Amino acid sequence: MSAVTEPSTTAPAGPPESPPRDRSRPSELSLVITAMLLDAAVLVTGFVGAHMFRFDTGLFQGPSEPLRIEHWWTLVILLPTWVLLHGANGLYRPRSLETTLDQIVGVMKAVSLGCLFVLALGFLTKTSYFYEKRLVLIFAWLFTMTLSLVVRFAILRPFYRRHFSEHSRHQRIVIVGAGVEGTRFLARIRENEALSYDVVAFVDDDPAKHGMEIDGVRVHGSADILPEVVREVQADQVFVAIPSLGQEGTLAMMSRCMTAGLPVRLVNDILHLIVADTQVETIDGVPTYEIRTDTAPQLSLFIKRAFDLLVAGGLLLCFFPLFLFIAMLIKIFSPGPVLFRQVRAGQFGSEFTMSKFRTMRLETDDAIHREYATNFITGKQLEFTDEKKKSAESVFKMTKDPRITPIGAILRRTSLDELPQLLNVVRGEMSVVGPRPPIFYELNHYKEWHKKRLRAKPGLTGLWQVSGRSTVPFDEMVLLDLYYIDHWSLKTDLEILFRTIPVVLYGEGAY
Repeated sequence: MSAVTEPSTTAPAGPPESPPRDRSRPSELSLVITAMLLDAAVLVTGFVGAHMFRFDTGLFQGPSEPLRIEHWWTLVILLPTWVLLHGANGLYRPRSLETTLDQIVGVMKAVSLGCLFVLALGFLTKTSYFYEKRLVLIFAWLFTMTLSLVVRFAILRPFYRRHFSEHSRHQRIVIVGAGVEGTRFLARIRENEALSYDVVAFVDDDPAKHGMEIDGVRVHGSADILPEVVREVQADQVFVAIPSLGQEGTLAMMSRCMTAGLPVRLVNDILHLIVADTQVETIDGVPTYEIRTDTAPQLSLFIKRAFDLLVAGGLLLCFFPLFLFIAMLIKIFSPGPVLFRQVRAGQFGSEFTMSKFRTMRLETDDAIHREYATNFITGKQLEFTDEKKKSAESVFKMTKDPRITPIGAILRRTSLDELPQLLNVVRGEMSVVGPRPPIFYELNHYKEWHKKRLRAKPGLTGLWQVSGRSTVPFDEMVLLDLYYIDHWSLKTDLEILFRTIPVVLYGEGAY
């Protein structure tokens, strides 16, 4: 197939720089492995001890019930779930060992869910191992919870403190916001030295606070000079402690803080405004929420790549006759090449050439799209050229582009013009599900936090496409992309794929 290629447009703004990653030291890894092994020992000891206590001590009436091989297989099946439940409740984060309340709540949740898993396993397999009598499971719940807390407070916490005192240094942090929330957060950190944080600077947009000291910590200036401040004080992290900023204010503050190139955490109740993150760490009872900048684990990337190859390869085989039919229609009704190729920004801002079925006339001016992109990214609602749409909902996409051919309009309405991008997926330049790839000149209008969407491979479909497309403003589109990146799972990709089907069939939000 012939193709037309748009010349590469070099953007002044290159790919976003990734901040230094906080790689776990070997001592921390050994602590996590030790905790997992001890949790496995607690599981076996607690459940076996509960069974023996009920049947072998003579304290309860009824016949004895010996341990069978099936009991041990039940524990083998339960073990990985047990460890995962402890990890999901934050019990393997080293710093959480210093927070007593978090440990107690986490252990209660993990142990309770583990016991419910045993009940569910028995229901599915029609067996009753470890709850031949209800007291067995109750004792198992009580024993494992008690043992787990003892292990954490008597073994793991002292082990962590030795590691902390010998090998770890305090994390130097800058607090954005020198008001009541920031001052209170400083006091909480000072009260608990084991948290391993050292507040070295404040920044605040209130000029009246510039130069003053709060409990010995200087307010250096506004958030605009944060990059200079973190270099001066050699900071490791940034904490934003400004409540009630509102969504727009929080997003703007994120953008300013991310220019420092350090991990950024939001303090207290700001999380509901930033759906792109749920990584929670409690610091002396105060929840903080990390604005993630790292990439997915290698195993997740491998699974996603395998999924992409399977889906893209299958769709290419299924739709090959449709490819030929569309190519024939384009050739008949619009002279010129079948494919349109354009240089786009891929993962981390790398260049790649994206392919689509050509839907526009040849030698068209891209000034219309440049104006649209500027308005869309900066939040301006587009002017309609279609009178029938004026009374409808707000739209942030061109509803009538004079450059589009009649066949192109049908292809766009059904999203069939995107099918050649399956080849980009096979080549590893794109993914089946992910953020849409921007054109390089669009990056000129990105705020700092917008660039976080480039952390993932661009995709054929995504949360934006199944959430209204043309009715979703750009900032909300980016938030959807960030939410997807930080919450990726194979289940999420499957759900988005299935939700894409009616969107394509009914042309929802497509123009």
